[in-house]
Amino acid sequence: MEKEFIPYEQALALKELGFDEPCFGYYIGLGDNKETPFKLIQIQSEKEQFNWVDNVCHAPLYQQAFRWFREKYGYLPNIHDFNGNFKATLSGNCNWLGSWTKTYEEAELECLKKLIEIVK
Repeated sequence: MEKEFIPYEQALALKELGFDEPCFGYYIGLGDNKETPFKLIQIQSEKEQFNWVDNVCHAPLYQQAFRWFREKYGYLPNIHDFNGNFKATLSGNCNWLGSWTKTYEEAELECLKKLIEIVK
């Protein structure tokens, strides 16, 4: 299930951009642990709450992140498959986002990174 959540680095970047939607996962900082500075915690329902502020970051699903970019900025990404190579574009725009990848999931991550870069 963890592969459905965006990675910590992108979750932190979304937090800096103002993402504050309810999520079924959170990254929790583990203080001075240099090998694993954060941990993904999955919750069972929206009723579960975390009281920490400084060391918690929402962990949205890829679907949530892409929806947020669509609703807030009007960006609608599309992943294209060219004979087993994948790359993303934004709807209505022929410019490619990110680099060519071997899997759909890698293309999603490249697309997410590029959307964060564009919005910053």
